[in-house]
Amino acid sequence: MAVNQRRSSFANPACAKVMNFEDSYGGERACTFGGVFAKVAYFMAIVLLGVGAFFYMHNYFGSQGYTVSKQISEGYVIYSNELGIMIGAWIVTLIAGLVAAFAPRTIPVTGTIYCAGMGYAVAITSYIYAAQYVGIVVEALVLTVLIIAAMAVLYFTGIVKVGEKFKTIVLTALIASVLGGVVFGLLSWLAPNSVIVTSILKLQSGPLGIVFAVIGVLIAAALLLIDFDTIAQAVSSGVNKKYEWYCGYSLMLSVILLYLKVLQLLARLQDNK
Repeated sequence: MAVNQRRSSFANPACAKVMNFEDSYGGERACTFGGVFAKVAYFMAIVLLGVGAFFYMHNYFGSQGYTVSKQISEGYVIYSNELGIMIGAWIVTLIAGLVAAFAPRTIPVTGTIYCAGMGYAVAITSYIYAAQYVGIVVEALVLTVLIIAAMAVLYFTGIVKVGEKFKTIVLTALIASVLGGVVFGLLSWLAPNSVIVTSILKLQSGPLGIVFAVIGVLIAAALLLIDFDTIAQAVSSGVNKKYEWYCGYSLMLSVILLYLKVLQLLARLQDNK
């Protein structure tokens, strides 16, 4: 199939953007499922390296007698140096993520940086949750895997169809959720004791908080369906093999988001027991 024919047959805007760089990539090799999931495995390995970096540094700070910044629970502490590393990781991760979003051809590099930073962030987040809720991390991991498997079955068996309307609804909900989180985060930082912040925190600790957490999990699960559809379209349309990086990176982001949302949901369920 000629390149211009493939472009016209695959309407994904992000793919069209990537294919604008086709000359710099070179070659006519086509995207494959095996290639995409090899990239997913690569990004997963980078995330795990980030996770390992947190535990290595945490144990190092403990063995060297560094100052404890916060005692979360018995046997679980956060050292003062870790806070600086965490802030630095978040900044680098944010920059890398923004560059990857606006310059897809940089994903092999920026995606690697992002996943390493997110691995560290996911590790410290999981550590804090584990300190407060016994067994929650294992439960979240198992549930995340089960949801991924369920979404894959629903999509690839044709039970669920991913159309443009579905994508619009899911992405709109995601944007609204992100903007809401950013606004709340700023309010919590600028006015932590304000009526708005305390009221929202009170709502989050009740049944309504569980509802919002369930919605978060559903949005993350729906993003997986969109990723599966993007991958399937890329393979069937025979787009350039370099697009595998975009597909793999996007799927990895959805998996990370799903895990964090599941973790949050389980925590709220335990709080309301």
